[in-house]
Amino acid sequence: MLINPTISSQNPITAMNPSNAQLTARHYRAGDPIFSEGDQGNFAYIVEEGQVEIWTELHGDRRVLNVLPPGSLFGELALVDAKPRSASASALTDCILSLVTPDQVNQRIDTADPILRLLLLVVIGHFRSESNNFRGTSEPTLALDAALTKAKLSLKERITDAVDMIRLEGEMKEAIAKEQFHLVYQPIVFMDDLRIEGFEALIRWQSPKRGFVRPDRFIQVAEATDLIIPIGQWVIEQGLKDLKTLQTKFNPDLLMSFNIVGRQTNSEDFIPWLLEKVDHYGLTPDKVKLEIIERTLFSGESSAPWIENCRSQGFALVLDDFGTGYSSLQYLNEYKIDRVKIDKSFVDGLGTNQNSESICSAILQLSHALGMTVVAEGIETQAQLEILQSLGCDYGQGYLFSRPLPFGQVMALAQDTFR
Repeated sequence: MLINPTISSQNPITAMNPSNAQLTARHYRAGDPIFSEGDQGNFAYIVEEGQVEIWTELHGDRRVLNVLPPGSLFGELALVDAKPRSASASALTDCILSLVTPDQVNQRIDTADPILRLLLLVVIGHFRSESNNFRGTSEPTLALDAALTKAKLSLKERITDAVDMIRLEGEMKEAIAKEQFHLVYQPIVFMDDLRIEGFEALIRWQSPKRGFVRPDRFIQVAEATDLIIPIGQWVIEQGLKDLKTLQTKFNPDLLMSFNIVGRQTNSEDFIPWLLEKVDHYGLTPDKVKLEIIERTLFSGESSAPWIENCRSQGFALVLDDFGTGYSSLQYLNEYKIDRVKIDKSFVDGLGTNQNSESICSAILQLSHALGMTVVAEGIETQAQLEILQSLGCDYGQGYLFSRPLPFGQVMALAQDTFR
């Protein structure tokens, strides 16, 4: 699938945030110049089809520095250090190039660790220096060739990953515009009688180009950009709409859990927006649970006020994947969490690993002593269920009860459960 070479003025992604406009594509004929040495860099490029030649002039002779196949990224140095192009680029064959904007590159650099930014600039300076050294000789030296080859090999894998993430970002913008994302819902049950308490809303993406894309893969890209905001809002709004349908048809006490990420907890607008949507669909905050992983919750100074704001508005907070991140008794003592989730990695060992049972028991006792309820996720066997029941676990979630289901199947499940 080729990226559309034009952007419609009605594109909802562009309208939402012009700086995040979908990647555009440019077509070049064989021999066409792409940019010249000494030009200011306005874009970097990804080779989608064809081949690109990177070259320079040395003592009046044209010297080819590299021939880039599809999937290659080039022209990025000028975007990072704002210096003129150090070489020229031309289309070796007919080719299609996707544009990478300065915002896409600099946004990531600005949010990177300061040491990483420094190292990046040092590496860029090194390549600029070696390029100048190359031009100061009549022939490239064997030492320089060896150094450049080593650098290319060591960076090849990381560059490939970076290029794929940039491509994935462009595809995700298209996925939002074309409504390719969808939700599935996994039941959360009472452990005493296995009645359904509610559901967890989970996003899925079946990409026309990539097939099924794992949520951890595309959510990682979304969190690194502003895309997590529209995606997160869509998940919550669709989930609230479906929750209202379930409550109206089957049980007004049903709940819905949503996974919340760092950019949402750091947004002052998130809670007011959420309150407005809950009211819009005729729901109440006590029927909405916000699930936050430990590293998101405890990584910023704004965590405590955000938690207090959530609780004061009536939203319940769930600490997801408890015990796998930055677990600290101090945090549990300081923050008012309503529920913790026992991670699947601990549940997996129940019945076969005594340590797993001891850990689950300790989490349950600690949580109950602090006034928190507990849900165990990833329950897949009857043995796991019975052990958790004997330990006094409050709620359960996992394939033993149901896989995540599209909404139509959720309606059928509710029909059987609540009739």
